[in-house]
Amino acid sequence: MTFGSSQFAGNELVSLTTFPAQSQLVTPEQIRRFELLRLAFFVLKLRKLEQTHEGEERVTQEYALRCSLLRHTIFQQVITLTRLNAREQAIQLINTCRR
Repeated sequence: MTFGSSQFAGNELVSLTTFPAQSQLVTPEQIRRFELLRLAFFVLKLRKLEQTHEGEERVTQEYALRCSLLRHTIFQQVITLTRLNAREQAIQLINTCRR
């Protein structure tokens, strides 16, 4: 099923719509807030993953890969937020989420 198109599910017509055009991020503040929200999501996801595997003696390859990917994503978000003049907010958010 694709967004913005209609597909048949059985005999019923199912329609999925995309975001309305007026819901785009326009101002720098809106973009910063969205990127900070994305950063929070990734940091909390990493924290949950680490807590789930806390105390395990053996580290699996999949766990290590997931942690590595999330850390890379967090790093990229910090770079993006630095470009948006929100580096201090990003670091503060990371520190808060890691507690």
